[in-house]
Amino acid sequence: MLKSYKIACHALIILGIIHAAFTFFLYNTFTADTLWFFGTGLSYIFMGLYNLASIKVKIESIFSVAVVLNFIGTVFTIAITYILREPQAFVALILVIFIFISSVLLKIKQL
Repeated sequence: MLKSYKIACHALIILGIIHAAFTFFLYNTFTADTLWFFGTGLSYIFMGLYNLASIKVKIESIFSVAVVLNFIGTVFTIAITYILREPQAFVALILVIFIFISSVLLKIKQL
């Protein structure tokens, strides 16, 4: 379970890097849409990194924050997927839901 959780976090980081990098190919001007697109990629990078860090430090309160962060990320990704209905949004949705469920199960296992 922990190994698949880590793999999913790494996959989310990679997806976030690709998403953020595509900003420069899809947008020619610096607008609010450009920032939102780039920010979404950054949010996936930071979410993956925070989850990996919370596993590494083994501090209960930090892992609890990771679970809350995963919930917020899941809600955000559901909204994005509902609006865009594009393949990369569904990939992100699957990863984020898996990470959220894994973090909840690991949190329950800690108790």
